[in-house]
Amino acid sequence: MSKGKRSRRPSGHPARVAIRRERDAARRAGAPPGPDSFARRIVREARELKSPFDAELWASHLLGVFWDQRYTLPLEEAASPDYSLILGEPLIEAVAKLGGEGARTALSIISDVDDGELGMRAGKLAAQLELDSGDGGPTWLGEVGDAEITGAAVMREDVFDDACTVFLEARHPSGESHAVGVLIDNNLGVMAKDILLADSIDRVAEVMRKHPRGDGELTLERIAPGVAAGRIAAAIELTEMTLDPPVSDDYARLRAVAMLRADEVSHFVPVPERDEMPHDERDRLRDEFLSSPEGKDFASDGDEAWAVSLAIDFCADYVDGRPLRWSPVVVELFMANWIPRKVLADQGLFERLPSALDAWVRFAGRKAGTPEWAVEDTRKAIPRWRSEMVEHGSDPAAGGPAKQFLTAAKAAGVDVEDAGALETFMAGWNARSEAP
Repeated sequence: MSKGKRSRRPSGHPARVAIRRERDAARRAGAPPGPDSFARRIVREARELKSPFDAELWASHLLGVFWDQRYTLPLEEAASPDYSLILGEPLIEAVAKLGGEGARTALSIISDVDDGELGMRAGKLAAQLELDSGDGGPTWLGEVGDAEITGAAVMREDVFDDACTVFLEARHPSGESHAVGVLIDNNLGVMAKDILLADSIDRVAEVMRKHPRGDGELTLERIAPGVAAGRIAAAIELTEMTLDPPVSDDYARLRAVAMLRADEVSHFVPVPERDEMPHDERDRLRDEFLSSPEGKDFASDGDEAWAVSLAIDFCADYVDGRPLRWSPVVVELFMANWIPRKVLADQGLFERLPSALDAWVRFAGRKAGTPEWAVEDTRKAIPRWRSEMVEHGSDPAAGGPAKQFLTAAKAAGVDVEDAGALETFMAGWNARSEAP
């Protein structure tokens, strides 16, 4: 498996290099950078492209630069699907002004890879240049964005199931083939976090056979391309909706290629929206735990029962909707991140949560049929995160805005269960926040 069919220049994508050089030159000259030098570099690079897949990777990397830079825009524009047009239109117009085969090629590739407003604008500019010259560009240009999907598979770890990688395999008309894999993190709401390239799905299987995991739990299963495309699209969409998502360095530069391949699949199967776990079902699961051998020593109105309810809510609402799926990573996210940010509680809960969570993990493992070794590995993670949970849980600054508000209300003597009192306090809170 490789990160690309050929290595990119060590200096990086031309847009990144040109931006850095233009910025440095502008700093020395005392003038703001412009798009002209970026455009010249992009045109030169476009003339060097040799195949449709190479061109798709090139454009995807360029679009990834805009994706990375979207937070430099005002929030409303950064959240807009047109952020790439806002950032990229001056650049493609500068490319069009240069004219020639390289400019037409660059604009045509951007048009074929980007399905948004920037791609439409690039397509119009490319068409105008082609009409002016009558030259259609490289012979392979028509294959960009026109690959046949030849297979799909999912690679997963079946016990903990923290994540999976969904592959789409494709072949261009000239015979060039590849596979794109999107890593989907089940612990973060089933969002896309990383993207990789491989020669083929068979090559992935070969690597897995030659380099097996020590526990032997990693599997690769062929699935319908429409199902794979639906899962990839849903995961990327969730990442797009997340402010500053925790993605890998490769995600931005390969994101557009992954979406391009998913869009080329026929018989697309959308992922159904996950139903929220009803609260009465959550209560029944908690009560089943409290009557089980693992939870029978806990009072139904005690901190331990509340801790288990929080564990159920965490998995149902913030992970992937499966409250019985626990792993060392899920324990870390719950204790070191979610509890400190979301839960307003006294020291008693933090002291009792580890023992309650240990019992819950044993109950969930038994009920779900999780192997004993996996249950034990998960239990061992609980004491590792106890001190961090206690430290951050008692620090109001470590919480989210809602927790900070409720902490301030409690400190002011407000009964946080009194809606009227909270509303009055909120009015004063907002007035203080808006004061100059």
